[in-house]
Amino acid sequence: MRGMSLEHSKRLLEEAYKDLEIECYNKATSASYFALRKACETLLTVLGEKVPRRDDKLANAIKNKGLEHIAKNLITMYVYRKAADYGEGVSREVAIECYRLAREGVGEVESLIRSLVGDAEKR
Repeated sequence: MRGMSLEHSKRLLEEAYKDLEIECYNKATSASYFALRKACETLLTVLGEKVPRRDDKLANAIKNKGLEHIAKNLITMYVYRKAADYGEGVSREVAIECYRLAREGVGEVESLIRSLVGDAEKR
């Protein structure tokens, strides 16, 4: 199970937090989205599943694992990330909400992976 950590997701969350502090809301939103996306990809990898490249297909794969709320947050954050990266940008409130959703989602995925890896190691 080496390489199955969420270090990259956690680093992105740290960057998002720092971006919020210096009022770089678009960067914070983007980093938050990618933190959650990477966590979802890691979860699918741990489960031995193929990781879809398309955002909607990734959300569907996560939804099919019974994590509908994370899938919904991923789609919501994707819309905001597109606005941040390619559109008019996002507000402070949106950036903070994306960071909160990412932090919660990454934490939940981390707990899930820990329980899965722990179960596998007990066998």
